[in-house]
Amino acid sequence: MLQKTNGMTLIEVLVALAIAGIALLAVIKAASQNIRGTGYLQNKTIALWVGQEIMSEAQLGLLKLTESSDGEASSAMSMLGQDWYWAATEEVTANPHIRKLNVRVYQHNPVDDDAASIVDLNGYRYHAS
Repeated sequence: MLQKTNGMTLIEVLVALAIAGIALLAVIKAASQNIRGTGYLQNKTIALWVGQEIMSEAQLGLLKLTESSDGEASSAMSMLGQDWYWAATEEVTANPHIRKLNVRVYQHNPVDDDAASIVDLNGYRYHAS
């Protein structure tokens, strides 16, 4: 005579553990991607603030975009405990009183490692002749 048991077999337990393991792996991977994405957005936001500050200073005339040999002004600044590098150019437009400003912000020195810019900003300023 067979007795009815209320427990689970070893195979059922192993299948349940495998399913739980796969589910936990998916949760960990999603959390990891979320953390990586948050770091990227944080750097992009800080770079945008740096670019906006440089753009504002240039538009107000506080920052002179002196022409270098390649027509580009560049420097570094510190914001929120990080060093940021920027490069800016000023171009003539069809209107002689309006100048186009281009600002690029880098997380690493572009001279050292030919890095791509994180943020590219364009703006305009009035230029009295």
